[in-house]
Amino acid sequence: MTVEITDAGFTYHGEDTAALSGINLDITGGTITAVLGPLGSGTSTLCRMLSGQLASRGTTTGTIDRGGRVALLGDDPEAQLGGMTSHVGDETQLACRLHGSDPAEARSRARNLLEQLGIDELWSRRLDTLSGGQRQLVALARILASGPDLLVLDQPAQSLDPQMRMRLATVLQEFCDRGGAVLITGHQTDELTRICREVLVLDAGRLQTATASTPFGGIWDSLLDDATDQPKTTNRQSDPLLTIRDLTVDRGSRRILDGFEVDLRPGELTTVTGANGAGKSTLLRALLGLLDRSAALAGTITVSRLGEMIRLDTLPAHARSAHLGWVGQDPGLQLSAATVARELLHAAPLPPHRRRDRSQVRDQRRSDVDTVLAEADLTEVADEHPFDLDVPRRKDVVIASALMTEASVLLLDEPTIGRDLAAMTRLNAIIERFLSGGGAVLATTHDQRWAHESAHHRLRLVGGRAQRR
Repeated sequence: MTVEITDAGFTYHGEDTAALSGINLDITGGTITAVLGPLGSGTSTLCRMLSGQLASRGTTTGTIDRGGRVALLGDDPEAQLGGMTSHVGDETQLACRLHGSDPAEARSRARNLLEQLGIDELWSRRLDTLSGGQRQLVALARILASGPDLLVLDQPAQSLDPQMRMRLATVLQEFCDRGGAVLITGHQTDELTRICREVLVLDAGRLQTATASTPFGGIWDSLLDDATDQPKTTNRQSDPLLTIRDLTVDRGSRRILDGFEVDLRPGELTTVTGANGAGKSTLLRALLGLLDRSAALAGTITVSRLGEMIRLDTLPAHARSAHLGWVGQDPGLQLSAATVARELLHAAPLPPHRRRDRSQVRDQRRSDVDTVLAEADLTEVADEHPFDLDVPRRKDVVIASALMTEASVLLLDEPTIGRDLAAMTRLNAIIERFLSGGGAVLATTHDQRWAHESAHHRLRLVGGRAQRR
């Protein structure tokens, strides 16, 4: 298995500047290669060019000689689930069955891959009950089962916990031991980049080798070093903004959360880590009242507002949004306006007012939008369509929309996914400004470094219970 890329480039239709140019890269069987770069550097374009998915979207120059079958897992693996199945077992067999494999062989391959990835217990689960990381692994198992020669993986570890990344690293090494080749791209260094034979940097569409003089500029290093952990100063004297007691969530016979408890105080960031499927997203959705009817919830959720204690668990979801600002894993599900500014303009209802004061109230709202745009570093893209932005920027738009509601608590589900160094810096600045104003943040994350460096309190979900770190 060999892929040779010689002086290759690509320019999208309607663009004057090439997204990629002068790309020279040899990928041989038995090797894992990483190409890292900041957002906008062309990493996803490289993946699609290599897998032959850009022919109708622009002009390719140079030569790409593929010596075998290429399979791509894009940076949005949910978009690559077949859409023809409802359960994990059927989804994992799908590619093999479509290629004409014997049903027994397809089933055996699928079972074996799920076992290698450590998710064989998901065989009978519905796809819509899985966590983001679990869906990512199912998508990977589906393309692996079809027997490709080259795997092209765009940010494959972004939704995985550290232990699962190490397990995935083992699976990829075994794939290479059988003669396969792997290309990994992304904006962060992680456990997978450690096993790569070669790590290259993509900068403004051009490849270069990382050296001491030209390091991984603009790339976020998510790996936790061995430095002594120094917790941030906490504010124990303040009363909690949000108090969660004995929160329990059952779905059928499965207990997902079991007596979860935490206090969120003004000025503090609390992070929640845990294995894929441990219940981190379920926790946030339970606080918001967004669990589906198959889930049974017990416990108390109390928010403090202007000296009054309010039981959120007795309120519908729309009433909780006045107190809790939510940013989910997929920002696209929370965006609906034609521009970033309009997204913020309509993020919350106008306050009660007399008709004769409406013009003044609207002027104040526009002023508030300008302020939040500046605080979230979104002023330059205020007139852009949110879906024309990269995913981290879209998530920043959703965070800014939550700020417009004047909620006292932000709930962030995997806010660091897909961010480069600049986007991480921007996220930290937004959170720090919110905390400085007396708010509190609860964030789920797989980014151990970010949790250790930024959080005032760190929790880990194990067996549905919170363990302090």
